[in-house]
Amino acid sequence: MRTKLVIVADDLTGAADTAAAYGPLGGASVVLDASACSLPATTVVAVDTDSRHASSARAAAAVTQAVERAASAGAATYKKVDSTLRGNVAVEVDAALGVLSGPEPATALFAPAFPDTGRTVVDGLLLLDGRPMGPHRHAGDLRELFADQGVRAERITLDVVRAGVEALTSSYRALRTSGARVICCDAQTDADLTTLWQAAESLDGPVLPVGSAGLARVAASRFAGPAAPADGPGPVRDAGGSVLTVLGSYSAVARAQYGVLAAVPGVHTVAVAEPFGPAEQGRATERLDAAVRAGDALLVPDPASAVRREHSTEVAAALSRVAGSVLRDRHRRLAGLMLTGGETARSVLLAAGAGTLEVRSELEPGVVRASVPALADLPVVTKAGAFGDPGTLDRARRVLREQAQAGSAVHPGR
Repeated sequence: MRTKLVIVADDLTGAADTAAAYGPLGGASVVLDASACSLPATTVVAVDTDSRHASSARAAAAVTQAVERAASAGAATYKKVDSTLRGNVAVEVDAALGVLSGPEPATALFAPAFPDTGRTVVDGLLLLDGRPMGPHRHAGDLRELFADQGVRAERITLDVVRAGVEALTSSYRALRTSGARVICCDAQTDADLTTLWQAAESLDGPVLPVGSAGLARVAASRFAGPAAPADGPGPVRDAGGSVLTVLGSYSAVARAQYGVLAAVPGVHTVAVAEPFGPAEQGRATERLDAAVRAGDALLVPDPASAVRREHSTEVAAALSRVAGSVLRDRHRRLAGLMLTGGETARSVLLAAGAGTLEVRSELEPGVVRASVPALADLPVVTKAGAFGDPGTLDRARRVLREQAQAGSAVHPGR
């Protein structure tokens, strides 16, 4: 099977939720190593460059490598960015345009709106649930975001988008001719995003679609392959197996989800305490191993610890070593795995020896169901820390349990 589309994302949960729309249409994979020598044999491949918190130089190099690999495979490229503009957005878009430019400079159609999660763009400003973003990340001003990188960006307003594809492409061509390299587009609905995607397809010359999972979804049917759908009940698991959840995000949303899940009877919480060193990791590993044998388990950094962004890598490493050890030993007896926070999800999977995910479907916006080939097709749910409501993780946990029970009923004795 030839890869038709490569999604280049800066973190794992972003790669997974962007690929999720394609899983039921013929297969989608997520690759955790951007330097992997070959792409999986699926129609769509999402590459995690792990560059959201990297230096500008490393982010540019990782994206360049991923886009070059897509081009050498003859695949189209979609540059996925965070729907709240976190990370090296302008640096990475600029690097991708550099690869795709030839005799004619490539331009980017930039549309980060994700209406299903409350992210919209109006008058060139990214809004969260209809409100401005505040002082961070240029207050959501898309043109200012690129100005810092020395990249000229212009905008197309909502009235032009809603005038239709012909008006939109005419405006895009005029801005491109005037020297703009990034065209920032307003969008409030999926219908707006559909118009933007249709315009991107109809434009001549090298055009790079850039956006969150929102824009990618409306394009999903364009890349549907002939393979059997990946959606369905999934691999057969032990009906009595546990669900292991690793929650590494410090976001307010993730903390609310932790509160709900920790209060569920039968869910055993294991906290890794500061200073997160080897001795504490050893103690936490023993506690987690006992917890997954007793029921569902929730692994978290100590909730009493202060929230410090500068410790995120240290926390993710500690969680991954604890969870990775248990996963390597007990993955065949688990009903499923849930990972919250892109940095945590990536670290845990790599620690367990996994380099790819096979994406199956989406349970809710931004909540992705996949399987891990390296762990006997263990079902896994990934979710960005800031997605969902307080009950999101518990609903996903119940789905994993129900699917394990349904699979065992269909295949008794396995």
